[in-house]
Amino acid sequence: MENAVAAAATSATETSAAGREARPSRPALRPIALPTEHGGWGFLFEPLVLGMAVAPSWGGALVAAAAICAFLSRQPLKLAMQDALRRKSYLRTWWCRLFAATYLTAAATFMAAALAVSGWTLMIPFAAVAPLAVITLIFDARNRSRAALPEYVGAFAMASTAAAIPLAGGRPLLVAVAPMALIVARGLPSIAYVRTLLARAHGKTASSWPAIAAHVAAVAVAFAIASYTAAAMAVCLLGRAVYGLTHPVPPAKKLGWREIAWGTATVVVFGFALRK
Repeated sequence: MENAVAAAATSATETSAAGREARPSRPALRPIALPTEHGGWGFLFEPLVLGMAVAPSWGGALVAAAAICAFLSRQPLKLAMQDALRRKSYLRTWWCRLFAATYLTAAATFMAAALAVSGWTLMIPFAAVAPLAVITLIFDARNRSRAALPEYVGAFAMASTAAAIPLAGGRPLLVAVAPMALIVARGLPSIAYVRTLLARAHGKTASSWPAIAAHVAAVAVAFAIASYTAAAMAVCLLGRAVYGLTHPVPPAKKLGWREIAWGTATVVVFGFALRK
C-alpha cells in the first residue's frame, strides 16, 4: 500500500513537472517594450532637444512627449506586423499588441493635448513627412529596418519634430523649418558615415566619397540657414568623418557612443546658433 501511494505521488509530481515544462513562460518584455537599436535614441532626442532649445513651450513639451511615445511604439508594432504577415500568433504577439496599443494611445493623447494648446499648425511638418513614415513601417513589417532607404527616410521623418515644436511655441513656419533642416543636415551624412564604417567592419568595400560629399553639403546648409557658428560645427563633423574614414574602424558599440557624443555637441552648438 505504501509503495502504491509513493508511486502515485511520484507520478503526480512528474505529471505536474511535465505540465510546468509544457506551459509556455512569459516572453522577455524588454526586447518588446524598448528599441533594440540604440542609435535610434539619438535620432529621437536630437530634434526634440533642438526644437525645445529654439522655442520652449508647454505645447512643444507635449509634442515631445507624443514623439517619445510614438518612437517607443515602433518596436512592438514592428514585431506585431511581422507576426501578422507570417499569419502566426506567438506568445509574444499579445504582448506586442498590448505595448503598441498603449504607446500609441499615449502618443495620441499627448498630441491631442498639444493641438488643444497650440493649434493645428504644428501638424504641417508631420503631414509633410507622413509618406516617409509609411515607408519606414513597410520596411519594419518586412524585417528590413537596417536597409539604407528606411534608415534615411526614418531619420528625415523623425527630424520633423524639430519643426513641430517651434510651431507649437508660436514661431512662424519659415523659422520653424530651420532647426529641422539642420537636424537633417546632421543626420543624413552621419548615417552615410556610419554605414560606410560598418560595411568595412564586415569586410565589404565601401567608398568614402558619398559620406564626405554629404558632410560638405551639410556645411553649406548650416552656413546658409544659421551662422558661422553652426557651419563651424558642421566642419567639425566633416573632420571627424574624414578622420574616421581614413583610420581603422572602431568596434560598433564604441562607434555608437562616439556618435551620441557628437550628436549632443552638435545640438548644443546648433541651439546656440539659432537663438542668437
